[in-house]
Amino acid sequence: MGKTNPSILIIGGGVAGMAAARSFADQDVDVHLVEKENCLGGHAAMWACMATDTCKNCGACLSIEMAAQVSRQKNVKSHLNTRVSSVEKTDNGYAVSLEDKDRFSAQKIIMATGFSPFDPAGISSFHHGRTENVITTAELNARLKQETLEELLKGKSDPKIGFLQCVGSRNRDLGKDFCSQVCCKISMRHADKLSYLYPDADITIFHMDLQVIGKEIRPLFNSLSKKVSLIQGVPAEILEDEQTKTATIVIEDKKTQSRKAMVFDLMVLSVGMEPSPNLDSTTKMLSLTPNSWGFFNTDPAVLSEDVIVAGCASGPKDILSSRQEGRIAATRIMEDLGLKLEKKINIVVFGEGSQADHTAEAVSRKGYPTYVFGPGTHLSKSSSVNIVNAGKIISLGGTAGNFSLLYTSEDNKKKALTCGAVILAQEPALSVNRPAGTSNKTLDPEALSDLIKNDPDRCPDNIVILLDYSGPEFKSWARSALDTAIEAKALNKNVSIIMNKMLVHGALGQRRYDMARQKGIDFLRFEAPEDMDIQDAGKGFSIKIKEATLPSVTLDISCDCLVIPPALAPAQGFGHTAALLKQDLDFQGFLQSANTRHRLTQSPRRGIFFAGTCHDETDLDDLDLEIKDILAAMSSRSPDLTAKDPGVEINQKKCAQCLTCIRICPHSAIVMNEKHRPQIVPDACFSCHLCVANCPAYAIESTAFSNDQIGQRIRKDRIAVLACERSAALAAANSALPDFVDLIPIPCACRISPDVILKTLLNGASKVIVSGCHQENCRSIDGTGAARESVEKVLSIPGLTPPKVVWEPVAANETVKFKRIISNASK
Repeated sequence: MGKTNPSILIIGGGVAGMAAARSFADQDVDVHLVEKENCLGGHAAMWACMATDTCKNCGACLSIEMAAQVSRQKNVKSHLNTRVSSVEKTDNGYAVSLEDKDRFSAQKIIMATGFSPFDPAGISSFHHGRTENVITTAELNARLKQETLEELLKGKSDPKIGFLQCVGSRNRDLGKDFCSQVCCKISMRHADKLSYLYPDADITIFHMDLQVIGKEIRPLFNSLSKKVSLIQGVPAEILEDEQTKTATIVIEDKKTQSRKAMVFDLMVLSVGMEPSPNLDSTTKMLSLTPNSWGFFNTDPAVLSEDVIVAGCASGPKDILSSRQEGRIAATRIMEDLGLKLEKKINIVVFGEGSQADHTAEAVSRKGYPTYVFGPGTHLSKSSSVNIVNAGKIISLGGTAGNFSLLYTSEDNKKKALTCGAVILAQEPALSVNRPAGTSNKTLDPEALSDLIKNDPDRCPDNIVILLDYSGPEFKSWARSALDTAIEAKALNKNVSIIMNKMLVHGALGQRRYDMARQKGIDFLRFEAPEDMDIQDAGKGFSIKIKEATLPSVTLDISCDCLVIPPALAPAQGFGHTAALLKQDLDFQGFLQSANTRHRLTQSPRRGIFFAGTCHDETDLDDLDLEIKDILAAMSSRSPDLTAKDPGVEINQKKCAQCLTCIRICPHSAIVMNEKHRPQIVPDACFSCHLCVANCPAYAIESTAFSNDQIGQRIRKDRIAVLACERSAALAAANSALPDFVDLIPIPCACRISPDVILKTLLNGASKVIVSGCHQENCRSIDGTGAARESVEKVLSIPGLTPPKVVWEPVAANETVKFKRIISNASK
């Protein structure tokens, strides 16, 4: 009798469910993926691309690619247009019945039922559904995707557009005293997109506190704040002019302290997240109990041993975090079923400090021989982690599973270590912006918290915590400030928090903020550090502040203790580390670029991972999730790995050993072999074909995408579209192409060299459209730039003009844009 594969039920075909299914790609597991809609992708698949000149890292296009991957996955059966009707516990798992009468057994279940956008119809003062120019972010998104926004704006080139934040979130009256985590990001990206589409638009965002959190959002906020108006305070009512159909809100003018009306052509309600509408029936079947919000992100929620909740079913989160949770859920099931591959390879952790120590110990506990490189480690001698106090790290060669690390020891001797993976957990630099002209000592929140816990009698009586002063606040410090303020208030101390905005991240962030207010902690706001004058006052400080909500009033505050969280800045060694490992820094100088293809923890070079504040805004909970995500990738084949045969190989008879391929490979997948000749390592190769396009000797050959093979697919007098298989080709998949168009999917836009374009023209194509990912979204770093450069080189040839050859970036979720490009090309 043959072996029976275990079966897994995944409820929900959104990002988390698809990520979990993809993680089982190389396992002997039968996956049943149940989705109530007629296609996979969830809400993310309905989202518009937010790219302007560059990708804005929203990740929505990834859901389209993931859906295509899952549909090709042999061990996944997708049950579309149906729901789970019953689940019964058995001795070996569960007996599952679907509404379409299908039945099967499952050993484990992943509930990834997603979320539902809040319906603002219940807030009558906003008149949503009764006023055509009051729409939600979801409805705005649909119009952007379908390119129908102009109809609503009636052709205006300079529309006035307002965003109202926190509609259905951070609302105690509605029982939704939580932050939905993503609404501010969504509105900022929407505002940025609208200002790109309508350069003369007048855009205003009304907010409680903009949640500027994460490496992809901070640079966006910095640029956006220069071109849109940000007003603290959310109006309670929207009025409609019956004749003009414009929306009017009334706010308080801070300068005159009088009420004034603002008129908008369009008002956008930034709606929060709610649980899936079918949550009650699903949780009853699975014997789960959500919290009062309907999520599973706080302690009152009750889970089951054999059911794992992932993605937005657990709690509000963005696309990348949902993908991460899906992968982690799948890995946990593999562990329970004994399916994980045992690869007890050496793991190296770079970094000094608590984050590197925490990461190294977590990896070591999983049975991996672990080496931490960093002189500042605080690990005990009894730790199973190997502590290497290297003098200098010289180089890292090789590929995932077989890296060769060369370094000098403390006695200046060269040493080598072979390892399977490297985790970067270095910590950023900390600096405090001391008030000019003061000499009294300030504290950070952790120092004050230690004082309160260990020596409460010495705790000062009057405490001021100053946020956003050393620079934009990071979420961990904002939470630490609230916790410390509450601790001090419990000792009957006077506590004030002065801030520009309050970050209320995490499941209980809003409740923590509310608790602080209820306990009598004073909250004051400033618009810029220049609005404060801080002076020494004996043993403490005297602060004069122009309070943002009362600009004509200057408040005088005295305190015994001034608490200022430090600012986080790139450490001095980040640049050296990035160069050593052939990685890009982000726009702020931190490790890891913001490219959504590899985040949250991975990199373009397989086997290189990132953890902690070296690469993103993380706290201890985030770090633990990152470690689980990294362990998941290390213990099984990555779901993004290509086949063992990458489809490219080096013809050694033609190879001139110029080493161009080694220099340009964005994934460091080409190495020198024992014969001192370049060789492609299949497991490290992403099959982007950049090496094929750039080999001067034409020595790197492709089994499916050689110049001749591409040329043979060209038909005379037709428009040839050379489309990246992860972006433009997917956008085209949902639409019927005209007969005069030939779509040729290619591994990556970087495969397109000038000679490919010329061969396409010589073979009779009437026009050539090269289409790939938006800038900074390419999985192979700059495939977009390489393709655009190839187009420009061809257009520099006399007689060739842009209509004949064009470059058009198209994301996987830009089907309407792709249709428009084809329509324009046919004219």
